[in-house]
Amino acid sequence: MKRSFEEDKCLLARCIAGDNEARDALVVTFSNLVYEVVLHTFRSKGLSFERDDVEDLHNTIFLKIFEKDCRKLRQYQGKNGCSLATWIRLIAAGIALDHVRKRGIDSIVGQKAKVPLDEVFGLEAPQKDALKLLEEAEQRRLLDEAVEHLPPQHRLFIKLHLERGQPMPRVATALQLSMNNTYALKHRVTVKLREYMTKRQESACQT
Repeated sequence: MKRSFEEDKCLLARCIAGDNEARDALVVTFSNLVYEVVLHTFRSKGLSFERDDVEDLHNTIFLKIFEKDCRKLRQYQGKNGCSLATWIRLIAAGIALDHVRKRGIDSIVGQKAKVPLDEVFGLEAPQKDALKLLEEAEQRRLLDEAVEHLPPQHRLFIKLHLERGQPMPRVATALQLSMNNTYALKHRVTVKLREYMTKRQESACQT
């Protein structure tokens, strides 16, 4: 169903105002669109990819959309019939292309598995929970606690890439890892944090 300009305008305003439910709604609404952009970017460059590549870039795009107080969303003006979906697509395409350039062809080419379209569009949008973890005070406390339980290398990765915003190539150099191993490390860190948070939340519900 096509969204109206007023619906988009209202959703956008709530996101910019810091409404977590609105931000979750934006992720859910435009998740498939972002997946399409990611797939198109990989395929247009003739690159092989795996499910984790698609999911990781999808999540990165939404993080960047909301970072710096939704700066990218604040730039949307809706002129010349440009819908919010079109604006999200433009943002996603720019981030995806930049990601491919920084990551380099060698880190993707040669991988065997391809991601079927139906599998990709069946993926859930995990960024919904991640946004809440970042923005809710109690969740932030638990996240900090989870980080403290990670090995030193994982904590250094978080400090360099997530806290200081260093691009992945610089992080790889600092950690003396290949780009493939650096992206694998990022995935492991995400999984471990998510598992720890889930256990703590389940434990809290049982008490």
